[in-house]
Amino acid sequence: MTIEGLDFSGKSTLVRALKVLLADTSTHFTREPGGTPVAERIRDIVLDPDAEMDAWTEAYLYAAARADHARAEILPRLERGEDVVCERYLDSSLAYQGVGRRLGLEAVRGLNSYAVEAAMPDRTFYLRLDPEERERRAATLGAPLDRIEAVGADFMRRVESGFEKLAGQERGRILILDASLAPAEIADLVVGEIRRLQYTRGG
Repeated sequence: MTIEGLDFSGKSTLVRALKVLLADTSTHFTREPGGTPVAERIRDIVLDPDAEMDAWTEAYLYAAARADHARAEILPRLERGEDVVCERYLDSSLAYQGVGRRLGLEAVRGLNSYAVEAAMPDRTFYLRLDPEERERRAATLGAPLDRIEAVGADFMRRVESGFEKLAGQERGRILILDASLAPAEIADLVVGEIRRLQYTRGG
């Protein structure tokens, strides 16, 4: 299972709540880019505000981090019967690099096909939030922007359109959540869906 959305939509807040609510289950939480020592080092590069790279270099770095993460962390846990919840995954690359960077959805999907192998989410929770509220949250947080967050509003609008397109194409997998709801309410909705999926699988 994955949690997706633009920056400042509440993904990390949701993950923190889920860790508490699902503490009694065999659910492992991880993130992208990151999740393994190698992938975390790549994360430092792609998010470094001082790093300069073209769009394809960025896309390949994300795919490289994902390849290591999927093989070393996600697939072994799935094979052991654990549930995995990942904060960001393939959909982020499709939205940010495929649409935001204008590399093309299918081009980026193809680049990542070898990286993800069989590690595709059975459910994705997409946190949808209007731009004004995202900007308010970013200003309230007051933290320095990383390299992706600092690209600009036009880029983020393209990324948002990418997420919306994916959500429309894969209605069976991607569940849209109103990220303006109270964090506890969102967490309860997600836990309910996760427990329903676990029950369906007999886990």
